[in-house]
Amino acid sequence: MSHENVELFHRATAALNRGDVEYAVRRSTEDVVFIAARSAIEGAFVGHEGLRKFFADNATNFEVFQARYDDVRDLGDDRVLAIGTIHIRGRGAGVETDIPVAGIATYREGKLSRWEDFRERRAALEAAGLAD
Repeated sequence: MSHENVELFHRATAALNRGDVEYAVRRSTEDVVFIAARSAIEGAFVGHEGLRKFFADNATNFEVFQARYDDVRDLGDDRVLAIGTIHIRGRGAGVETDIPVAGIATYREGKLSRWEDFRERRAALEAAGLAD
């Protein structure tokens, strides 16, 4: 199952990059908890409606929102570690930047049940029980 979770993660990233909220909803549990970097301010995105809100917020605030993960690892316990960057361009001012992303995706019965973005590689590795 673990290799499948890595493949599911890559497919979900592709859906995120194309703004395909319905794919994300179909491939997540009803009680999914999505903790994005901005959740420290806005709170976690919970359930299918939370995912829809996350995608809607992206569409409202960003002209470009593209995730790229250079390091994706199967953690062997229905979790996937993913480290990379999110390239964004804001609406209005058009400021572009790359934001570090380092998180753990947890799967249950082939669906995403939790995503937590630790932003920092070191913090994600620590949460995964791995040394840097």
